[in-house]
Amino acid sequence: MKVNHKRIKPKAGAAPTAEERRFWDWLAECACLACGRRPVTLHHVTSDGYKRIARSHKRVAPLCAMHHLIQHGPTISVEALGHKGFTERWGVDLLAEAEQLWEQWNEECNSKDQGAA
Repeated sequence: MKVNHKRIKPKAGAAPTAEERRFWDWLAECACLACGRRPVTLHHVTSDGYKRIARSHKRVAPLCAMHHLIQHGPTISVEALGHKGFTERWGVDLLAEAEQLWEQWNEECNSKDQGAA
């Protein structure tokens, strides 16, 4: 009998590009959007608070472990509260913030590129 070693289910999405990895490195230097603490982990924003949206390596938000991971309690983290509950509890719209951070990073990269030319 031959064993099939292929994945039963395909991986969720493509690996991040070099550009997305540079963006992540830049985000890793930011403070938590909820409390300002460092260091941060990167949270993929997958909801607008009402419906699920496709996961994108460009739509990520910096959050400290307490505000990111569920083991810190049922009323603190985005994993415990969901995106809508997180926005209501902490006043941070993760989707809007993630999109703004991507735009800000792109503007900074473009201004550096123009300055080098």
